[in-house]
Amino acid sequence: MLNPELDFAQLAAAFARTHRIQIPDVLVPEAAERLYECLVHEVPWGIAFTDGEKSRYLRADETKAFDQTAWMDIAGKAHNRSIGKHQFRFAYNSYMMVEAHKEGRDPGLILHHVLEFLNSEEFLDLMRRVTQCADVRLAMAQATRYIPGHFLTKHNDIVDKQYRRVAYVLNMTKNWRADWGGLLQFTDEQGNVVDTFMPTFNSLVLFEVPMWHYVSYVAPFALHGRYAITGWGLSRPNDP
Repeated sequence: MLNPELDFAQLAAAFARTHRIQIPDVLVPEAAERLYECLVHEVPWGIAFTDGEKSRYLRADETKAFDQTAWMDIAGKAHNRSIGKHQFRFAYNSYMMVEAHKEGRDPGLILHHVLEFLNSEEFLDLMRRVTQCADVRLAMAQATRYIPGHFLTKHNDIVDKQYRRVAYVLNMTKNWRADWGGLLQFTDEQGNVVDTFMPTFNSLVLFEVPMWHYVSYVAPFALHGRYAITGWGLSRPNDP
């Protein structure tokens, strides 16, 4: 699935300068197009959001009967300003690929094959060679869709008992505009934005953990979704 023309040495040199990189044309075109069609038309999207200090995830079947009031309630919980200005919060559509694979859900969905690819030596070796994180052993993954009103606030990906070495974002969004939001932005310790990556179709973002970043709020006038596969390269399986 990987583009055979990728120059790992050149990519590693670029990554070494800032410990982050966006790689264009990372998949062969036919694989990228098929994954795009799956994300846009086939994924049964759930919703990931914060509820106070808790992270929650509801599968598509759990939200099937939701009315407008129920969706507004979720938005209100994610936007809740009473929990403190530094509290990590988010709201976006999600499909938890590892959980779905383990549970045997949606057996015809190609995301199961994508998860296998992300855990193949082909992809893991790309992460290891570009980032020089030689201890990456497996990849966690979820599919994400950001639509108007969705966001992910500033965080650094550090979680207790999770062995995250490298974060990745496999972007599958076509014809996105910067003024729609949904930008992956990196900050310094003072909160200043020091770099921004557009969600460009068939591009792979890699960055070292920890690193402060966020996804900017998607504007009400964005015309379509922002699609990606996101996750981490781990040095060992996470503790239960």
